[in-house]
Amino acid sequence: MPRSRWRQASKGRPVVGGRLVLIDGNNLVHRAYHALPELTTSGGLPVGAVYGFALTVLKLLQEHPPDYAAVAFDVPGKTFRHDQLPQYKANRPPTPPDLAQQFGIAREFADACGLRGVELAGYEADDVIGTLTAEAVKAGLEVLIVSIDRDCLQLIGDHVKVLSPSRGPLDEVIFDRDEVKRKYGYDPSQVADAKSLVGDPSDNIPGVPGVGAKTAAALLEQYGSVEGVLQHHEEIKKKDIREYLEARAEDVLLAKQLATIDTSVPVEVKLEGLRWPGLNLDHLRAVLLQLEFNTLLDRLPRSETTPSMEGHQVLSSPEEVVAWCQTLAGQREIGVCSLTHKGVWQGVALARGDRARFVPAELLAAPESEGGLFRSATPSEDRAKAREAVERLLRDPRVIKSGGGLKRQAAELLAVGIGLVGFGFDPELASYVLEPHRYSHTVQTIASERLQVRLPSVVADGQPQPEATCAWADMALGLEGPMRQALRDAELEKLFDEVEVPLTGVLLDMERAGVAVDIPQLRGLSTQMSERLGQLEREIHGLAAGPFNIESPKQLAEVLFVRLGLPVQKRTKTGPSTDAEVLEKLREQHPIIDFISEYRSFAKLKSTYVDSLADLAERSGGRVHTTFEQTVAATGRLSSRDPNLQNIPIRTEWGAKIRACFIASAPDLRLLSADYSQIELRLLAHFSRDPHLREAFQAGEDIHRHTAEEIFDVPAEAVTPEMRRQAKTVNFAVIYGMGPVSLAHEIGVTRQQAAEFIERYFAKLTGVRRYLTETLEQARAQGYVTTLMGRRRAVPELQSASARERSYGERAAANSPLQGTAADIIKVAMVQLHRLLGERRLRCRMLLQVHDELLFEVPVEELGEMAVLAKEVMEGACRLNVPLVVDVSVGENWRDLSPVSPSTV
Repeated sequence: MPRSRWRQASKGRPVVGGRLVLIDGNNLVHRAYHALPELTTSGGLPVGAVYGFALTVLKLLQEHPPDYAAVAFDVPGKTFRHDQLPQYKANRPPTPPDLAQQFGIAREFADACGLRGVELAGYEADDVIGTLTAEAVKAGLEVLIVSIDRDCLQLIGDHVKVLSPSRGPLDEVIFDRDEVKRKYGYDPSQVADAKSLVGDPSDNIPGVPGVGAKTAAALLEQYGSVEGVLQHHEEIKKKDIREYLEARAEDVLLAKQLATIDTSVPVEVKLEGLRWPGLNLDHLRAVLLQLEFNTLLDRLPRSETTPSMEGHQVLSSPEEVVAWCQTLAGQREIGVCSLTHKGVWQGVALARGDRARFVPAELLAAPESEGGLFRSATPSEDRAKAREAVERLLRDPRVIKSGGGLKRQAAELLAVGIGLVGFGFDPELASYVLEPHRYSHTVQTIASERLQVRLPSVVADGQPQPEATCAWADMALGLEGPMRQALRDAELEKLFDEVEVPLTGVLLDMERAGVAVDIPQLRGLSTQMSERLGQLEREIHGLAAGPFNIESPKQLAEVLFVRLGLPVQKRTKTGPSTDAEVLEKLREQHPIIDFISEYRSFAKLKSTYVDSLADLAERSGGRVHTTFEQTVAATGRLSSRDPNLQNIPIRTEWGAKIRACFIASAPDLRLLSADYSQIELRLLAHFSRDPHLREAFQAGEDIHRHTAEEIFDVPAEAVTPEMRRQAKTVNFAVIYGMGPVSLAHEIGVTRQQAAEFIERYFAKLTGVRRYLTETLEQARAQGYVTTLMGRRRAVPELQSASARERSYGERAAANSPLQGTAADIIKVAMVQLHRLLGERRLRCRMLLQVHDELLFEVPVEELGEMAVLAKEVMEGACRLNVPLVVDVSVGENWRDLSPVSPSTV
């Protein structure tokens, strides 16, 4: 019986195979407090930390439903460790008042989730967790500890794992023994040993001078434990370390004792008292209403039903595969769900109405050879017939295919040589069009919230679930009716059917095409960057009066705030922060800061782009294949990942050098770029109907020079390049809601001068001010803003009690109609261009979409036709009251593109 998405009924005594989830409450609340922006209720109650805690806990219970569960909290006051070391944790600052009052709220939220709170005076939450873990393992339970505290890693064993929500409330990393060994270089049983050698400033545990993480791992690998290190200290080559261990052995052993979690503290609660009853929905709704967490209220389960699995089967022979495909061949629409697990394609579920069948991969012959793709005892002729039947069905455009994430499914099928043609209804895509602000659009989530149906997971306990995959394929068909009605009600069906659905096939072809890169040139660029990094390192070490690991935040903090005596700007749990914001504040105080910033920027550029792109291209025949995400950005924009080709710097010297490495893949090919000129400013002119902007664009004027004339009150001939630069920044400052402080920083003027620029802008361009005011009022009234094509973006931040959140909401409300309409326009153009390329049988291929630009690979003989076609289609994708203008340029690489007139190509 599949696990519930939220609830697992369990009665009786503990049984082998049950799961105990232990949550480090203090740890997660602290983490949320420092990771998320300030948030208060309308009554002024601070709840930001509770919100982050709630996000993590609800996601945890949804994805890892427990049989037993508890939340451990610290009790204020000293613990037994203070008796061993009075200065234990003495460096920690006092808990901020607005955080302290949130722990009680977090306890109430945990209680409403059915989670037993456990705490014990004189002990830390880690000790409570360690004790319950030991008891659970003895009782035959699997244990999942939820914490970002590295100390908890020492509890990992054969039946114990640690889930660390590492980067945000919706991200996670699960540590087992192998993952700890891979990441840190030692076994979980050596975590306390490592801490005693390295030290921990947050706990005021000093560590051994000169011993960092790598040295500690090497020592423990050689000697096994701190006791082994001390026993063989005379063998250690570094004199300082050897002498410290000899003189301070007792301190090192005490440090290990302090770092070791006590697994036998007198916790009164027994395992049977930790059975998870499920969410107390009435209580939880009341708590969420009180906290004004409206978005979380919408995610709560309703009265869910579990779909029957009787109509779902896993096929067991090629003959059954052929028969089922023949049955489906006469259908107007079928449900599809491809299943890939750990990079290996498992098969595909094919559904009709309430019946679905799973076609296992091993029943299908390899596309070209007998044993290359799948291993099977089934005769190859039978498997070839089964494969042919599946391919014929999935390639038949008369049979519409519906399913969640059709582009992803098609890519998985193409990877094993099976095409998917005839894209139909995609619930994930429909969910995105309806609610683009959501973070999850899976069929499982949508079925729960829209139909109150509890779908089993397609992967459970680390194993693929073919019958569950059948349920997902079937559910794609079941969701179409209610979701189409929702699209109609919101007047979004046309956007869905005519833009987003056909765009799926366009993006799939672009991903398959990839873009060629010059691998030797990238390798040479990497060498140049390594040399520059070496120069920067020498400069930094010279200014720091000694070498250190620049990429180590801990060592960098020691250099900046101890060795150089710079003022600490903010702290994290591990010590003073050295993030980009801190470096910016310190920029004027020491010349080392500029070198460190440049070093970081260079190192990131080298690893993220130069080295990564070369490695990817070498593995895929000289081309880089990105994945375009269609359901991520709330504005409607596409995003790119693995690798992200939309974030390569444009205007920097090294960014330009990287772009030069993107090339046309043959001598008879060229790259053609078609780029919308100032599209968001043109859309601002359209939406605002401001006469000054409209006249400037209609007359073909330089809009930034025109703005300079307005805000500086000078004639056109008096506008200097610096005035134009400042005016250009002001233009975009208006679009993105930039205030005087940010504008002053961008253009290098005082805050008062920046405020005057903005005021002069609005005084001259009164239509823009009116548009922004009306848009904001409308967003507050209806809760969302719309694009020219009807796409909606919810702006709940406008109702926040937090000034910071409201400010963000105001900027989003002002910019989203512009940015979202620009995204819609280029999507329309992509769909039309893709269709026309096919109709005209052109060899040209669309390769990339980067914000307002489309990049094509074009045979030389097609350049003239393609330049005209791209410009005409893109400029005609939407009718505005100002002209849309597309700049076309051609070249052998992405950097060296020369502007061309379509009539002269």
